[in-house]
Amino acid sequence: MTIGCAGVNTFHELARAGDTVAVPAGWKQTFTKDSITVEIYPSDWSEANQNQIVYAQSDPRIRGVTNAYIDPLSSMVVSRETGQNLTPSAQTYASTMANFFTGPDRDWWQTLVFVDLPATLPTGITEVYIYTGDSLAPTENVSSLLEITTGTGRPHNFEAAVLGPLYDDQFRSIGRVPHYTVTFSGSTLPHAIQVDLSHDPDANNGGVGKAHVVNALGYVKNVAWNDDGTNMRVIITPARESIIQDMLDFKFYVAGGVTNLAVVSVHAFDINGEEIIPVVTATVD
Repeated sequence: MTIGCAGVNTFHELARAGDTVAVPAGWKQTFTKDSITVEIYPSDWSEANQNQIVYAQSDPRIRGVTNAYIDPLSSMVVSRETGQNLTPSAQTYASTMANFFTGPDRDWWQTLVFVDLPATLPTGITEVYIYTGDSLAPTENVSSLLEITTGTGRPHNFEAAVLGPLYDDQFRSIGRVPHYTVTFSGSTLPHAIQVDLSHDPDANNGGVGKAHVVNALGYVKNVAWNDDGTNMRVIITPARESIIQDMLDFKFYVAGGVTNLAVVSVHAFDINGEEIIPVVTATVD
C-alpha cells in the first residue's frame, strides 16, 4: 500500500474467491456505501467475454466505506506544521500529498472500501474498479489489482470485543453521514470569520434533524457555534497567529440532518478586529 491519501492497493494483494478485501481509495469526497458502484473484472475478462461482476449501490457485498484520518501527532502532520523534518523527509512526503492530491486543503483522510469478493473467481489478476456517478464519466473513481489464489475464501466477520461480528448497521455507523460543507472565498485572507446561516426548522421546532457543526482542523482553528433551531452562527478564529494559510483552512461541516442550509451573512476581520473590505463570501455545498 502506498502512503497517506494516495493508497490504492488492496490489503492484502492476495485473496481467495469469497474473501473480504479492503481497498484504500485515496482522498475521496463522494464515496459512501450508498453512492459507489463496484465492478470486478476477473482474470479471464475480455472485451469479447464481458463477464465483469457489478455490485450496484447499497449491495450488501459492499460491506462498508470509512475514512481513516492521519494521526495529528504523526511526523507528516507535525513536521508540516512546524517546518522541520522530525523524521527523514517528512515535509517532502507532506508536500507530495498536497501537490498531487489535496492542494491547500489540509483536511487529509484515506477512504477505505470493504468488499466481499464473488464466491467464484478464476485464479489470476483481478481488477476491482470503484466509482461514483457514471462508469464512463465518473465523479470519482479508483482501480485496484489483486491476485486471486487457489482455495475457498469467506467474508470476514470483523469480530469486535463487545459487539461481536459487525453487521451492516455497525458499518453504517462508522461511515460518513450526509452533510453540508461550508467554504469561503475572498481576495484577502482574514484573521477570523463570523458567518450566519439559516435552515429549515429542526426536530425541536416541528421539522427534521438537529444541527451539528464539525471542525475539520482542530489544531489549526477554533470553531464556536450556536444554533436556535432555525438560525446558526459560527465564529472561526485561528488556534494561533498566522497558522491559517489558505481560505480552505476555514472550512467546516454541518451535519445532523437539518435541511436547506443557506448563508445569511459573512463578516471577516483582520488581526486588529477591523472588518475586511471587500467582503469574504461563503458557499454551502
